[in-house]
Amino acid sequence: MAEGEVLMRPLFVLSGVGAALAIAGCSLTSIDQRDCVDDAGCAAVFGAGFTCSPSGLCAAPELGCVENQDCRTLNGFGSICADQICQLATLTVRCDTTFPDRLLEREDLADFVVVGNLMDRNNLSQQAREKAARLAVLQANDAGALGERKLGMVFCNVGEDASLDTLSREEAAVASATWLVDMLGVPAIVGPSSSGDTQAVFNAVRGAGVMVISPSATSPVLTGQDNTNPTDEQPGLLWRTAPPDSEQGRLIADDMIGRGITSVAVVNEVGPYGDELSRVFQEEFKSTENETPTSVIVIQYREEGEIGNVTAQAATLGVEEVLFLSSQSEHVERFLNAAGTNPGFDDTGIFLSDSGAAIDLMGTLSTRFPAIRGTRPQLPVGPTFEAFRASYAAENAGEDVTQFTFAAHAYDAAFLTLLGIAWATEQETSVSGETIARGLRQVSTGTPTPLQQSRWQNAIQAFREGTSIDVEGASGQLDFDPDTEEPGGKFECWRIAEDCTALEEVDCGSTAPPISCD
Repeated sequence: MAEGEVLMRPLFVLSGVGAALAIAGCSLTSIDQRDCVDDAGCAAVFGAGFTCSPSGLCAAPELGCVENQDCRTLNGFGSICADQICQLATLTVRCDTTFPDRLLEREDLADFVVVGNLMDRNNLSQQAREKAARLAVLQANDAGALGERKLGMVFCNVGEDASLDTLSREEAAVASATWLVDMLGVPAIVGPSSSGDTQAVFNAVRGAGVMVISPSATSPVLTGQDNTNPTDEQPGLLWRTAPPDSEQGRLIADDMIGRGITSVAVVNEVGPYGDELSRVFQEEFKSTENETPTSVIVIQYREEGEIGNVTAQAATLGVEEVLFLSSQSEHVERFLNAAGTNPGFDDTGIFLSDSGAAIDLMGTLSTRFPAIRGTRPQLPVGPTFEAFRASYAAENAGEDVTQFTFAAHAYDAAFLTLLGIAWATEQETSVSGETIARGLRQVSTGTPTPLQQSRWQNAIQAFREGTSIDVEGASGQLDFDPDTEEPGGKFECWRIAEDCTALEEVDCGSTAPPISCD
């Protein structure tokens, strides 16, 4: 099936109306029609008045739909109107997985509230984030979900993949988000991961009133992107569970100043992540409060193919440290590979931001390990994280979630979205992006409530009573500022550990003893 083609199966058909469908310029290629044997069978599935037509298909009692919402009112999630026929979309080559499995084929689909998920499956950490989000939905359903209503998620792969299409990652994220909203009618999307992709996705779906929550988009540009003065009555629709980079930029500068670094080359990807993090770093590094004179040279790139050239350029500048800033781990890997073979880095430090905080990115660069430092959100600790870690391992063949960045934040983003749906179910007249977001404004004060399966019903009961809760996530305490809707959270410094197989926290501003991987 070509990218953009959508297979449909009818929920009900109208006599004399064809089943051909064209969506966004792509034609329908296959229809799995539902047969019937008697009127009672159709009425049992679709409601009173539906009959079994002479052609053996369930027929609506009268001409039934003009737009998608007509069908969703009648049949629930995933139903669209095409040629006055309500039909149900099936999965696409990108949005190809659901939880529960075969969700769109379930007879009780109308009982589900379903949200979307956008991750790049080319990236191991983002694979883990997808699994973490799935775990949250599993646990909420196992805990009783919303009573008679259940929860579901549709997972989309936004990674570049020539076997699927020619889309870039950002284009794939926008196309998948648009499909989730237009074809399935999801009220909320968990993901994507990078700041640039998140900004593009939000701009694409904001007009539909859909809430977007990213587990790892950290650019300060996203603050107030949709609502500069959010309130309970008018909440913002763009959220995240990772702390913004305003603190990370300051911490990078403080670490370098503390170690006596005075000359830095900043190599950054053009975009909301790289540009803003570079700006915050420079303001702090060149601040008048820093009494030591400093110099910063900035080199920017736009495409991954330019990384080799800008890395070579940085190697000729004679600076003490090179700070590489990109939200894409693939770009970090390409930079490290280029730096590893360039003698200009023999006496130059390498500093990476949170996207580089993964030992698997280091490849065979053992000779560069002593020179590499970085920052990342503080690693989660405590019983809520340990419960998540154990549950994740149990669901994923013993996989250790601590080896992947932002997985705990992805679990929290999904769990919070489900709690927002619970608030909307108990206190609002409908489940929408706005009512879910209003629910997220009820999770930072009140009764302490860990994000765990065992506490799901406690949260439901509090929402039923109209009271807020104070959640502790797997990623830590999630105290959303009511004025900005930004989460709390801190960053820490790291380096390569002595055994050269993991990363370890290090005091920012301190010079750790050198390591050797020989």
